[in-house]
Amino acid sequence: MKRIYCTFILFFMLWPIMVGAQILNVAPAHLQCDYEVPDKLDTQVRTKLQRALTKYGISSEPGVSRFAMVPSIAIIDEHTTATVPAFCDMEFEFVISLQDAYSGIVFAAFSKTIKCRGTNKSNAIAKGVSSLRLDTPEFAHFCEDAKSKVFEYYERQIGAIAAKAKQAAVQRDFEEAVFILAEVPEECPSFNTQILPLIQQYYEREKDLFGEKVLAEARAAWAAEPNERGAAKVAEIMADMPPSCSSSAAARQFVNQISNKIEAIEKWERNYQDREQAFRHDERKATISAARAVAVAYANNQPKYITKVYLWR
Repeated sequence: MKRIYCTFILFFMLWPIMVGAQILNVAPAHLQCDYEVPDKLDTQVRTKLQRALTKYGISSEPGVSRFAMVPSIAIIDEHTTATVPAFCDMEFEFVISLQDAYSGIVFAAFSKTIKCRGTNKSNAIAKGVSSLRLDTPEFAHFCEDAKSKVFEYYERQIGAIAAKAKQAAVQRDFEEAVFILAEVPEECPSFNTQILPLIQQYYEREKDLFGEKVLAEARAAWAAEPNERGAAKVAEIMADMPPSCSSSAAARQFVNQISNKIEAIEKWERNYQDREQAFRHDERKATISAARAVAVAYANNQPKYITKVYLWR
């Protein structure tokens, strides 16, 4: 059975990463280009970016990144020769920008103008990208500058972000509140004093609300089917119960009650089977007695004959 709280389960999985090691997580994005580029070229750009980010001390886990290094190609000039075979001479600007993956805010950009030649447009672009080097002091400086700008931006916005999260919490939307706060990188100077306490508070509140929803769904499932099948559904639902939440004690008590009731149901079923078997046995004896009574009555209504029968002694 699919859970209806999958989003928050995912949040539980990501929580240790979100408030764990102090690191700015930046993932490479897909290549943007005026032309449709082959998947192979997109993969090559991603690999090149990942290696560079790792080299310069930036994490690049796509699954948990809020920030992205977005590569893009803007064509400046192109010309196809009339020779045989034909060649495509191309000039383009290769840009890598650090962006917020949700808001689209661009914090910094690195660009290189590349001239290249290929057998066609796609081949020319591929050769141009292959010639691009990111293991340079220039790109290293860009990475450091980009990180600094991210931290400066959020330090300026930290008060507004906290206020926005508090407003969501007033509406009891603690999941949204935590999402808003988790936007702030831990390296910001005010993170530990202004953001982390709110994250911990709202995380606990959302966890409690989630636990209440799970317990309510489990109770409803048991009320609908107070039997072994219902108990199996309860077990499946309760598997999502977050640990150490406000509903933990009630959840344990509820499960114990079901366990006791299941034992009583099983005992009732055993007794019922015994009684049913006894009833069937009694019914057989009653049928035989009734048949005998019918036979006796029939015999009594027959004409009387006097006979002598001698049996072996």
